[in-house]
Amino acid sequence: MVDRVLAQTPAIKRVLDDRRHQHLIPSWQDIAVLESVNAALKPAAEFTDLLSGDTYVTVSSIKPVLKLLTEDVLKPSDEDTTLTSDIKRKMCSVLEEKYRPAALQKTLAKACLLDPRYRGNSFDDDTEETKCELIEEILDMEDGGSGASASAAAQQEAQTAVPPAAKKKTLGDLLKPRTTTSATIPKRVRADTELTRYLQEDPIDSNADPLAWWRDNQGRFPLLFKVARKYMCICATSAPSERVFSAAGNIVTPLRSSLKPHKVNMLVFLARNKDMTQDSRNSRNALRKHRD
Repeated sequence: MVDRVLAQTPAIKRVLDDRRHQHLIPSWQDIAVLESVNAALKPAAEFTDLLSGDTYVTVSSIKPVLKLLTEDVLKPSDEDTTLTSDIKRKMCSVLEEKYRPAALQKTLAKACLLDPRYRGNSFDDDTEETKCELIEEILDMEDGGSGASASAAAQQEAQTAVPPAAKKKTLGDLLKPRTTTSATIPKRVRADTELTRYLQEDPIDSNADPLAWWRDNQGRFPLLFKVARKYMCICATSAPSERVFSAAGNIVTPLRSSLKPHKVNMLVFLARNKDMTQDSRNSRNALRKHRD
């Protein structure tokens, strides 16, 4: 908005150039303030727009974006005015305070580590601690999730299964107990090995889709895939939820105020998924045209 006002300053002066509105014409001091504010806000505008998306992964990019903003984009320079430098410092302090909570830092560190675009990069000061927490989370998910469901399914199958008919033993049956002597690998060792192999690989292209990468490599990293699926769905900002409220406001109008809550839920679901499908289709078409 500030950038737009600065671009339209000559037109604004012509429109207000009469006796009744001449006092509204921005002075050179006003223009100088707007230029200083725009110089501080404009570099961060693109990052804000990109992190507000809901059709791609955003949570894993918060730590890289914060590091880039505080150490480069919003770092005061000699060319900045005093007002621009003060605004940049204030923005950096607000960002650092907002993302200071330890629980939030842990979540962002895990999401960044699980993104194949950023693995191996030094965005986290406590990488070893993050690795240990990821392994513990993998073990908790493995024990409490699939382990419990597998044991319940086994018990149910044992109760309802019909005993198989007796059959003659084969040579393989006689040799099987003697050859199968290797012990089962502990879950912690498997998780640690899987995480080590994952981090040893090179990061993928920064424009690649991490969700597509995990879909193609879930067979290689089955334990990490479960945790990555948990964190990759987190939105970096509240903009997606605000879009849902806006969609609900467009559906529940004064002329449609008698809609039942479950009907509203279904209509909002259809509206949002239709928009996301259209956006995904447009993105694929644009990428295909660019490749051609």
